Amino acid sequence: MLDTEARQSARPSEGEFREGIREIYAQLKKEASMQAGLQSCEDALLKLLDARLFTVYERVANGKELRAVFRGGDASREEAAEIKVPFSATSIAGYVALSQEAILVRDVNDTEEVADIHPRLQFDRRFSDARGLEIRSMCAVPIKDEILLGALQLMNFAQDREFDEIDLKRSEVLGQLFAQQFRASLAGSLGPYDHLVQRGLISQEDLAEASRSTETDPSFMAGVLMETHGLDADTIGRSLELHYRVPYMPFEEGLTLPDSLIANISREYLRRNLWVPVSGDKQQAIVLIADPSNQQKIMEIQGLLNARSYVFRVGLPEHIRMFLREPRKNGSPAGFQELFTVLGSAGNAVKLEQAVVDESENDAPGMVQIVNRMIAEADRLGASDIHIEPGRDGMAGAVRIRADGLCRTLLEIPEEHCAAAIARVKVISRLNIAERRLPQDGKCKLQLGDRKIEMRVATLPTVHGESVVMRLLTSGSPMELENLNLSA
Repeated sequence: MLDTEARQSARPSEGEFREGIREIYAQLKKEASMQAGLQSCEDALLKLLDARLFTVYERVANGKELRAVFRGGDASREEAAEIKVPFSATSIAGYVALSQEAILVRDVNDTEEVADIHPRLQFDRRFSDARGLEIRSMCAVPIKDEILLGALQLMNFAQDREFDEIDLKRSEVLGQLFAQQFRASLAGSLGPYDHLVQRGLISQEDLAEASRSTETDPSFMAGVLMETHGLDADTIGRSLELHYRVPYMPFEEGLTLPDSLIANISREYLRRNLWVPVSGDKQQAIVLIADPSNQQKIMEIQGLLNARSYVFRVGLPEHIRMFLREPRKNGSPAGFQELFTVLGSAGNAVKLEQAVVDESENDAPGMVQIVNRMIAEADRLGASDIHIEPGRDGMAGAVRIRADGLCRTLLEIPEEHCAAAIARVKVISRLNIAERRLPQDGKCKLQLGDRKIEMRVATLPTVHGESVVMRLLTSGSPMELENLNLSA
């Protein structure tokens, strides 16, 4: 049993604390494992922290909880069941892991003091009640370097002194020391993409060059690695998983985002901040995020979702943006290839040499559907621009879209239909389809479902034929006050 008798406070002086930290660091480095090191330093740690109990948690690589790896001062720890706490405000350690902030609670029985830290924060009494302990004062700090690795929690009894800010600062110093030991024992990577270098998939120079090219917006890093070095998404995702110690989640076509969590959050906000709730409810929200170590975003997620507990997954920014595409409406038109087949069999290809600029002659039903579908699909994918470019020497033309700063091919247009598609765009933009040797500029307004879109159009003659660029401009509307996520 634990010694619950009152004792004289004997907090070490600053000099004694610094000397004690050096001795503990040396002892931890001697041991083969973190747990063995903590066991050998148990008494010294309790004395150094002037605490009755301490618990060291490590982050479990499932993205949702901490696991207690050592409980200092608890003589019955070996017989006790394994302790796991979720990322939530239902426990002190769980909240520290979720917020990645150090907290001091002078009296865990003071509901107002606890609620001032977080409205949902609770003291989990299972451990103390099972042992008949009256725990009063606590402080807890995250164990982290670039990423969260665990948490350290100190406890004193009702008859002991309360912890104060000095104890909290000393706990943070010890948390940093433990982070070094955790990192060494986990053999993790120092950066999100270092595992790719370790496997020999890219060189350190390649990684540095990709980093320089995305310095203004690091969210495009994965896209650059895929495009420039031919790496697939799952390989990059595995590197992120090993670094952040959070399971990787790829894009899943057809996955429906949970209305209860996403209904009042702007998709544009989620696209900018690169996170999205992918399933769950107010009891447990499963959140896909590009950077699980970003403390500010984790706090924003808590404020917006207000769930009881959280499970995190790491994902590529490109995949998060794909999850946030506008949902496809029911009764969507046929696929592009099917439309081209119908168009070709009906003999609807338009030859611009027949320079009769009657709108009806250029608006063959198949081509109208193709252009309409092209614009709707580009808008659904969040594109800002659409490029229609003719092919060279009898090759197919291409439709490319610019989405999230990257230009990629949406589809290829058979050579015999490329000029007709450009003619259709010129018709709806009120441009002269007979003029193909001079640049032209136009605009038009379109109705896509319940949304209005303005499109600016520019044509340009090239050596292979006329090309066109369309800029999609969605009409904005003011946000409702209740959607600004402001406190009362």
